[in-house]
Amino acid sequence: MTDSAAPVASSPNVAGRVGTAGPRRRTALKTARLCWAEARPSVQLVFLLRFVVGAVSAGQLPQSPGRAVLGLTSWWCAVACAYLLNGVTDVREDRANGSRRPIARGALPVRTAAAVTALLAAAALALGATAGVGTFGWVVAFLLLGWAYSARPVQAKRSSVRCAVVVFGLGATSYAAGISASGHGWSATGVVFGCVMAAWMALVGSVAKDLGDADGDATGGRRTVAVVHGLAAARALTVTCAALVGLAGTAAAAAWAPLALAGTLPVAAGALWVVVRVVRDARRVGAARGQRRGAYRAFMVTQYAANLLVLSALGAR
Repeated sequence: MTDSAAPVASSPNVAGRVGTAGPRRRTALKTARLCWAEARPSVQLVFLLRFVVGAVSAGQLPQSPGRAVLGLTSWWCAVACAYLLNGVTDVREDRANGSRRPIARGALPVRTAAAVTALLAAAALALGATAGVGTFGWVVAFLLLGWAYSARPVQAKRSSVRCAVVVFGLGATSYAAGISASGHGWSATGVVFGCVMAAWMALVGSVAKDLGDADGDATGGRRTVAVVHGLAAARALTVTCAALVGLAGTAAAAAWAPLALAGTLPVAAGALWVVVRVVRDARRVGAARGQRRGAYRAFMVTQYAANLLVLSALGAR
């Protein structure tokens, strides 16, 4: 027996390391789960769906599937980064609105979330660089837009106009990044459908969201249409924009990209649904926040349906 063999089992340093490894792992997993929840899983998924639609919008599989997967992973990191940053900067508004997301309810410390945000940004850039120059450029653009949306000096979330511009960019870059990762270049279907869905996000989603968040937005000092001009004006704008995107998107697809009709026709139907929800919710005097978010839920379901249906059409082709 050697001298070094006997004391290993009884070494306090080794025992300490073994004893703390489990709790640290559980803490890390809990933090990851809370950050994932804070970054809004339903939003993360639809952004990945946009990337995939862009990647196959030419009607072909990506030239390099491995690089496309790297690009998709990079995009998920960028999206999670942007929305986790939004949670870090929205604590006051979220608590005023009664949000149950982890930061607002105190389950996830702001400093921890901010540190994870920085790690996600670094991972997005590193993975994006391996996916190709084009994809990397779109990742950089998306991260900058995410910063402009939530953080100073721009804080686009504080103004309906600035918000619409930045949100359009967040949507458009998602389709563009997928197109870049595919290696096939731009197609009429990708351009038309990507622009219609980015407009759906910017002109409908960003305004419909404010219908349920007006109280907290006012507490946070935002100057959205709902805060400055009231819910009636925000509802009228939501109805107008939904009708405009639904009709114009379908007309554009019919004229320039017939295959995109598989996605723009559901948008037209979703626009009608949004209008109905806005009108119905307006009749509920003193409606709670959850009831006022009916139009936003219709917006979300519509964009999922539109992306999945156009993806199915592209796959069938």
